Amino acid sequence: MKNIKIIFPNILTLLNLLSGCVAIIIVFKGENEYNAAWLILLAAFFDFLDGLVARLLNAKSEFGKQLDSLADMVSFGVAPSIILFNWLYLVLIDLSVSSTFELINANVAQSLILMCSLLFALAAAIRLARFNIAQNESKVFNGLPTPAAALIIVSLWLILGDTEIRAVKNLMLNIYFVFAVLLLLMVLMLSNIKMLSLKFKSVSLTKNIFQYILLIAGLLLIIQFGVTGILFSLVFYILLSLISNLIIKTNN
Repeated sequence: MKNIKIIFPNILTLLNLLSGCVAIIIVFKGENEYNAAWLILLAAFFDFLDGLVARLLNAKSEFGKQLDSLADMVSFGVAPSIILFNWLYLVLIDLSVSSTFELINANVAQSLILMCSLLFALAAAIRLARFNIAQNESKVFNGLPTPAAALIIVSLWLILGDTEIRAVKNLMLNIYFVFAVLLLLMVLMLSNIKMLSLKFKSVSLTKNIFQYILLIAGLLLIIQFGVTGILFSLVFYILLSLISNLIIKTNN
């Protein structure tokens, strides 16, 4: 019976992978590439569901765990790196005097700048491999989860494509800002900072207080601010994780 039950979370994991693959195709195609971000958000939704369904059906398996990491590597490692590549490409166009920068004419420095986008994929691979061997079933993660880091990139990419505010666009096309975001996310992913998990082992309010705060605040931020609210909710997630660490240490 369990062999049948594990099919359901694995299907959701494959939908996560499929969403990530389609996102990569859209970015490469170069038409409406901002839509790739929505597919990565969809992948994150399937990633949340597959874990939830596996716990509800008691259908966890080593196969499912490995499949989940492989899917996450594509959807939250490779796909965001390609978005970062496009983002840095726009930065180089903005820096070009004639605004006619083309990849085929890139010099060594410009090529290295574009290749830096792939550092995110490398950090994601290390983060996922470390998570796999940790066998961590607790309610915290060591380091920023790869999907959360990917969604920060995705939310910024959507803001860049949506904003009409010149000051915001100028900031997001500033090469130092992009590299600061990349470096910060890599440090957080590879750090040992305890980050909250959304794994609910019960519906108890007292045992899941931070998780409930995060879900409610995130929902309210997205309702209030739309796409920008996604970024706000992720920043809130990082801050809430740090606050929960301080409270736990104080109580201990």
